[in-house]
Amino acid sequence: MILYDIPDIRLFWSEDERFLKQFIVPHTWQKIKFQPLSRYPPLINDISFWLPSETYSENDFYDLARTVAGDLIEKVVLVDEFTHPK
Repeated sequence: MILYDIPDIRLFWSEDERFLKQFIVPHTWQKIKFQPLSRYPPLINDISFWLPSETYSENDFYDLARTVAGDLIEKVVLVDEFTHPK
């Protein structure tokens, strides 16, 4: 726990991939720094919608998500864009 700055011993019995993947390295001498995990399991929600291109900015949606959900949202990521040729 001290070597990797792991705060909770129960993580050693975890089967959470987010924890386990942190310790898969190509060389055993490579330094590892534990990255804290959310207390909630990973959840991915995919949202698709149509927007007029001339009045929309990505930051508008990010601000809306933060305003509505607050601390419940950890990260909002734009994964893909599609523009219809017409």
